[in-house]
Parts: sequence; C-alpha cells; structure tokens
Amino acid sequence: MGIRKSLLMMMLMGWMGCASSSSNYPVEDFQCYPESVYLFRHAEKQIIKGEKNPELTRDGFARSDQLAEVLKDVQNGVIYSSEFKRTQQTVNPLASVWNTNVKIHTAHDPEGQIERALSHCGKTVIISGHSNTLPNLIGLFGIVDDITISDDQYGDLFQIQWKDGKPVLTVTQVSL
Repeated sequence: MGIRKSLLMMMLMGWMGCASSSSNYPVEDFQCYPESVYLFRHAEKQIIKGEKNPELTRDGFARSDQLAEVLKDVQNGVIYSSEFKRTQQTVNPLASVWNTNVKIHTAHDPEGQIERALSHCGKTVIISGHSNTLPNLIGLFGIVDDITISDDQYGDLFQIQWKDGKPVLTVTQVSL
C-alpha cells in the first residue's frame, strides 16, 4: 500500500508541476485569430473612500478621448468592457468613433472574456479592464511575459497579434 500511495503522490506532483498559467486555447484549436486584441486598463478614476464603482477623473476622460484618437483608423472593431463605470467610460469615445456598441462582460470571468475575444476571426477586439485583471488575461492569451500594472499606472495599450499561430505582445503608451 505504501508503494501505491508514493506512486500516486509522485504522479499527482508531476501533473501539478506540469500545470501552468498558460493559455487554455492552444494554437491548433483555431483556424483564424482576431486581427489584433488590444487590452487597456481603464483611465484615471476618482478616488472616493468606500466607492467601489467610481467614474473617471477629468484626466481619465482626456485619456479615453486620446485612446479613441490613437485607434480611430482601426477597422472592423469589437469593444468589450467590464461591468464597471470607469471601464465603460474609457471605451465610450472609441465606440462612438467606431460606430459600435460596447459589449459588457464581467471582469470575474476571464476565460469567458478570452473565448469571446478569440471568436472574432479577422476583427480587432479591445478589452477595457483593470490593473488586477489584464495581466491574467494577457497570460491566458498565451503571452508568457510577466506583466504587472501598478494601481497608479495608466495609459499602457497592450496589443496581441498572432504570427504563425503564436501570440506576440506589443506595448505602447496612450499619453495625455
């Protein structure tokens, strides 16, 4: 019985050691990827003690306008936002420029966000999220870089494109 238990423990440890935070969506699962997936942390938010769903600040609205300016020439775009005001306000100007609606998908369902984004073959997708959700989403897309977004960090525009079926990350800055 001791040998079986040891063997079972070794197999379990080996299996757990092989588990990673890599994408659940391997290359061979898709025939067609989105043109690009952009991920953008909401712009500057108001800091109000006890408020869990604050709106953007004046600078935040200016940054959201700048995001729309940066991406205005992108065609065929789909916009997703979490359920929070600040993420929706961040992409509303872009939705106006692209003449589309913002689709709401809860921040608490990262796998669902990835599934939806990957379902848009040949289109451009933007996801407006949070400093604590975007790094995980980027990892679920298959990017192995360690991404950290501090609470006071705004303006990073993460772009994922697929080259020969492999995700490639580019980061640019949307300045005020």
